[in-house]
Amino acid sequence: MRILVTNDDGIDAPGLWTVAKELQKVGQVTVVAPQWEQSGVGSSVSLRQAVKVSKAKLQLKDVEAYSVEGTPADCVIIAVRSLFPGEIDLVVSGINRGPNIGHDIFVSGTVGAALQGYLHGIPSLAIS
Repeated sequence: MRILVTNDDGIDAPGLWTVAKELQKVGQVTVVAPQWEQSGVGSSVSLRQAVKVSKAKLQLKDVEAYSVEGTPADCVIIAVRSLFPGEIDLVVSGINRGPNIGHDIFVSGTVGAALQGYLHGIPSLAIS
């Protein structure tokens, strides 16, 4: 099983790497996350500027990682359409630094990333 891990807190967020490490126990993990924090962007996508994708430094053995100069939704779209088309079996977004409760879910980048996985027909979940 190939698992895409992303977040809205950025590529260096501890929660991202905690969930990636745990998910290695059940599948092949790939991380594609924003280069910087993107909290509150919901499911927005970058339409008016180029989105740069770079290989990220190796933080876990056997986990390929990329940083994206874009939103969490951009990360999922780029991963499932361009980097690994047809290869992603599960999208996991988080672990988010703060809670996503009530109306917050409508602006959560964590939830927005999981929503993109779902919209691409991939089982997806957001962890706060």
